[in-house]
Amino acid sequence: MNKNRAEQYKKTQINTSSPGKLLLMLYQGAIKFSKLAIKNIEADEIEASHKNIIKVQNIVLELKSTLDKEKGGQLADQLEKLYDFIYQELLQANLKKDIEHLNNIIPLLEELYTSYKEIVLKQKSPELKRVNLGG
Repeated sequence: MNKNRAEQYKKTQINTSSPGKLLLMLYQGAIKFSKLAIKNIEADEIEASHKNIIKVQNIVLELKSTLDKEKGGQLADQLEKLYDFIYQELLQANLKKDIEHLNNIIPLLEELYTSYKEIVLKQKSPELKRVNLGG
């Protein structure tokens, strides 16, 4: 019963969040599931590591699909290349069950999260109406 309430709360939070907040939630999920996959690999929990890496891959694909290359220009192109690199590292991590590939991407995800968090916070201020970085 509590699991259903938690799922309902999560769905409500997603449905009522701003695009900036949703973006932050995606990055938080990618970081969280990457770290869980590392723990799974270290504990030789192959199926769990696979599931968590797949979750991160899906998040990266979602992030990539939201890029607006027309408005984002060169920055959107750079983010796309970064997402491609992250995705390739995830493929290798899942294939080889090697945490080094996950350790390569976590700092990148954390840096992106921090950068977007600053932008989202600035958007709430009356001076800034909208900032579009292509993601």
